[in-house]
Parts: sequence; C-alpha cells; structure tokens
Amino acid sequence: HERRHDGHDVDDVGNEADDGGMHQDDGEHEQDDGKRKYEVGKIRRLIATLPLSVTRSAGALFEGHGILTNLTRRSALAALAALAATPAFANHPGENLDARMMEMEDYFQLIDEQSAPAFELQDAQGKLVRLSDFNDKIVVLYFIYAGCTDVCPLHTQKIAQIQSAINEGPMKDVVQFIAITTDPANDTAEILQAYPEIHGLDTENWVFLTTTAEQSEDATRLLAREYGLEFTMTEDADMMMHAAVTHVIDIGGRFAGKFHGMNFKNVNLILYVSELINNTQHRQRERGWLDWLTGAFR
Repeated sequence: HERRHDGHDVDDVGNEADDGGMHQDDGEHEQDDGKRKYEVGKIRRLIATLPLSVTRSAGALFEGHGILTNLTRRSALAALAALAATPAFANHPGENLDARMMEMEDYFQLIDEQSAPAFELQDAQGKLVRLSDFNDKIVVLYFIYAGCTDVCPLHTQKIAQIQSAINEGPMKDVVQFIAITTDPANDTAEILQAYPEIHGLDTENWVFLTTTAEQSEDATRLLAREYGLEFTMTEDADMMMHAAVTHVIDIGGRFAGKFHGMNFKNVNLILYVSELINNTQHRQRERGWLDWLTGAFR
C-alpha cells in the first residue's frame, strides 16, 4: 500500500470516503422514512375518526396495497378514494357527516340548502352546459379566471390533486368538476381549451365554462355573488380581488357545503364527497325496500 504523510494507507482514505457516502445515503433514507412515517401517522389518525367497520376495511386495504410501507401523498389520497368503494363504506349511511366534517376540517362551511344557484353557460366548444345536467352527480364547483396569476393557479392545482385522487377509483363516474371564468371577455375559447392540459386536469370529468353570446360580460361575476363570492375589479382592469372557495353540490342539486381557502385538507374534501355518494346510495336502497314492502300489501 502507498503511505500518506500521516501514516495512513491510501486505500484507507478511499474507504473513509466510501463510508462518508454511505452515511449520507443513510441520512437521505432516514429522511424519506421520516416523511413516510409522518404521512402514515396522518392517515392512521384519519382512519381513527371513522366507524369501526370502515377502519377494518381501511387497514386491510392499506396493508394489501403496501401503502403503509411505501406511502406517498398521492397514493394515500388514491387509497382513500378507493376506500369509498368498499362494502364498509357502502353500508355506512354517514348520518352525522356534516357534524363530523365540521370537527375534522376548520375550513369547512355547512350550507345545506335545497338547491344551489342554477346556471346555463357554455364550454370552450360553445356547447350549452347547465348545472341541472349533473343532477345525478356530485359537483365540485369553483370560480377562477385564466389571467389570474395569484390564487387561481394555486386553487386549480389543488383541484387537480383532488381530481387525480378521486379519478383513481369508481367515484370518477359520479363526480363532476366545474370551473367558471369570471373574465369571459379575455378568456377566449382557445384559452379555455388549453387550460386543462397546462394545469394537469382530466377533461373527462372537468369542464371550464364561460358566458354565452347573449349574456352580459359580468354574468359569471354576478353568478359568483349568488354563491357568496365577490370578484371585485381593481384599478388595474386586468386583475380582480377575490377569495378561493370550493363549492360542493350534492346529487340531486342540494347545495351541501363549501371548503374555504387553500389550507383545507384535500383528503377531507374527498371523504366528504365519498360520504355524500354513500348517503345517496343508502337512501336509494331504503326507498327500494320500502317500495317493495308497500307493493307487497297492495
């Protein structure tokens, strides 16, 4: 072996360098493990709030998919979206859904109005779209405009994450996402068409709506006001002051609730939507049983 001036072998120096690299790799693995454990803890705490039958299904689902040993935020949300299709969820009516959601989510507001403000707008292709077209679905509705460089792209990114998780499972067929522009004068058909690809949205159950040729330029801002949201023009005509609100409309058109701002947990909105779907299925089963029973005595 060659000798250094300090008496150590040159090969030993190489080994020390390798050991340093291994320690660095170990540190990165420990950091990744820490993140996974943190996410696992959050999901476990969430499951603890659910009924026992659902908790058992959640545990089985997570173990079966290896999520507890290799978890990412997207896989966790996708797993919870898939969990909504399990028999345990299907058998749970979720009678206290709103009360539970108000406890779980600080940014949730219960609305529970018989119907949400109706509208008739058009998509990028000029096709008329009404809110009533989606009476058989849960509607996740929000107002933005493409020229917004502040909260709108962040809001859309959050919606895209929620949609991606929901679309991993069967809920995709019963959830419709709707964005409505409050700047129809500048959000042309070409801009509306390009928007979903830029922001990672799936147009199978997401649509961007604008005013029709017959409607006034401020029609969608007036509609936003009906939903309790103000879009105020600033001195700079290209910008509007507004908040971010995600509206949830139940199957049948009932205005269920709102999730305010950007800090609500995606998983809470996903769970809320899944339980709304399960409540509807439970009521349909009850009506079917009652119809059969009353028919038997006619």
